[in-house]
Amino acid sequence: MTDHFLGIDLGSSFTKLCVIDSDDNVRFKTVFPTLSRNRNKLQENLDFVYGNFAIQSRCVTGYGRITYTDCDVKKTELICSAVGASKVFPYRKTVIDIGGEDIKIIACNGSGKVEHFHMNDKCAAGTGAFIMEVAEKAELGDEDMSQLAKSSDSAKELNSFCTVFSKTEILQWKFSGVSPEDMAKGIYLSIVNRIARMSYDRNLPVILCGGVIDFHPYISELLKERLPVEIHIPEDPQYISAYGAALIAIREADRLKSSAHLVSSTEV
Repeated sequence: MTDHFLGIDLGSSFTKLCVIDSDDNVRFKTVFPTLSRNRNKLQENLDFVYGNFAIQSRCVTGYGRITYTDCDVKKTELICSAVGASKVFPYRKTVIDIGGEDIKIIACNGSGKVEHFHMNDKCAAGTGAFIMEVAEKAELGDEDMSQLAKSSDSAKELNSFCTVFSKTEILQWKFSGVSPEDMAKGIYLSIVNRIARMSYDRNLPVILCGGVIDFHPYISELLKERLPVEIHIPEDPQYISAYGAALIAIREADRLKSSAHLVSSTEV
């Protein structure tokens, strides 16, 4: 049976699993809510993976990695996102990973080595959680926001970064008769302008990834208009960190094989 390797991204909002073969090809991937009412959801998916693939090594990343023990190696999302993005885009770049609870801006080389990074982990503004809460107050569904925002010509931006104040601002917009289309675009513009003001190298191309880019594709279009750099988006951007974790699982398996070979060589 072909060897396979598993990347597990235990994100704050969603868990992603990615199985690759020894040639780095994706053979299986799935995503599901991390805090699902079905507490066995992760184990059910892992049972499917282990029942259908010969997993040789497992790497876990994400918020839940600290307490997760059923793995061979643990790495931060910064490292896994850089490795995953670099497999698809093997050159120096800035990876902007917009997740459920933070925004990660990662400068890395062509092989995925992190050179430096910046995060807004002290504040949820601009993240998936921010969009979800503010959109709920605006009575906008996640699945509709991109289409609504795309049809708006408004340049009106949601000015408050604090979720509580943003909800108050949304209420004021509703009382003033601001359309759903303009509210959706205003929420997106606040995120885009926040990212544009964060620290990143203006001389490097940008790779966008993370669940927010997957669920809210119009943000990518606005970022392309706003940022003065070349921007690329990988296929299935939500899985980049899980894919990177799977690639690291291969490295871990190779490292263990090399260590075992050295041990056996010294014993001869």
